[in-house]
Amino acid sequence: MNTYFRSLLVLFLAFVLAGCGASAPVAGGEEGGEEGGVEAMLVTFSDATQGFAIGYPSTWTQDKSFTNGVKFVGGDDWMTLEFITPPGGTDAMSYAQNDAAAVSSAFPNFKQLSLEPSTEVKDAIILGFTSAGTSTVTGKSFTAHNERYYMPLPDGRIAVLTVFGPESHYDREGVRDIALTFKNNK
Repeated sequence: MNTYFRSLLVLFLAFVLAGCGASAPVAGGEEGGEEGGVEAMLVTFSDATQGFAIGYPSTWTQDKSFTNGVKFVGGDDWMTLEFITPPGGTDAMSYAQNDAAAVSSAFPNFKQLSLEPSTEVKDAIILGFTSAGTSTVTGKSFTAHNERYYMPLPDGRIAVLTVFGPESHYDREGVRDIALTFKNNK
């Protein structure tokens, strides 16, 4: 089955499953293996209480011990989505600039690569950085290439999406695709 028809089938199934209230595949990850990282089909996680939906790789599992939003883990990769309420009048860029200091203390060997508005995710600010990581699979150290998206919401909060993973299979487009699936339902 060619990629075009497979994509149409995935889109059709997503609408059918969405109507049933189940997790559904999200179109994406169809590059045929030429990129590493987040390539698996994305499925949608919805939380009606917090009023959001986001896609995550289908091979990842939810870490239910994480209580500040939602966290998914897949081997040495993980992502979190948290919601913060910044001080009144603080825009996403100002918050991100101030947050970089907290991020640097939370991630060993933090090195900021960029802090700039996204050209693809509406109104988002992206903090790109590397840090040290330790494999949960092998126990070996690695350099992680990470991105943190700051996405302003209409109610004044900011959705903060952090994606962490080994630099050896960093996939900028895969991380962006996850950010693009975020929907605020409040």
